[in-house]
Amino acid sequence: MEVIRVKDYEEMTQKLLELFTDTIRRKPDCVLSFTTGATPKGLLEALAEQINQGLDISQCVFCNLDEYVGEKAKVYSVWHFMREYLYDRIRVQPREIHMFNGEAEEEEAELRRYQKVLEKYPRDLQLLGLGTNGHIGANEPGTPFDSSVFVSDSRESTIEATQKLFGLTREEAPERMYTMGFREIMQAKQVVLAASGISKAEAVKKLLEGEITEEVPATCLRRHENCILIVDQEAASYLEKA
Repeated sequence: MEVIRVKDYEEMTQKLLELFTDTIRRKPDCVLSFTTGATPKGLLEALAEQINQGLDISQCVFCNLDEYVGEKAKVYSVWHFMREYLYDRIRVQPREIHMFNGEAEEEEAELRRYQKVLEKYPRDLQLLGLGTNGHIGANEPGTPFDSSVFVSDSRESTIEATQKLFGLTREEAPERMYTMGFREIMQAKQVVLAASGISKAEAVKKLLEGEITEEVPATCLRRHENCILIVDQEAASYLEKA
């Protein structure tokens, strides 16, 4: 795992933008997979600006890591987030856009549908955020490293983070998610994991200095041949070589 240390969230966003734009320019028909939340928000906004300034995504395929089970119009949904921070801001859309359908009537059928999408479109670059408990996507602590697309029950710390990010009450917060499993995440040609802020410091320490264990899901990424961790000063502050 390559570790890139940056000063703060703004510098992290710039480094992420460079990785994504370089991939698009190098491979105009690339497949890019995004995550949502506080960490990638700045990237999506900056990427939208680059697209409107002429970055050509017309042959790209964009997809997403996960989606909450529930109405797509809800403020917390991945569908809503991606539209707000990327798709509704750009004049030219990617060739194809794929996401889990959180409103699907049959969960098993939806999992099979999205699995076929992922098989058809191997990811060139997979973006991940790091949960405070070390989760990636909705692969919570204890998820087997051989997991494949599934519906996950969120841990309380994950639910609380969603509440905080979107200003929700506990009753409003979603509790289940469709998600890629470790198998699909590890199939990406390149994975970039971004972590910013003091709330991620303990998870970063466990990721880099602890054992590889299903109790800290992100440690699985240390087995990936091409994984980059971008971490700012606060998130790296608990490391022995901080």
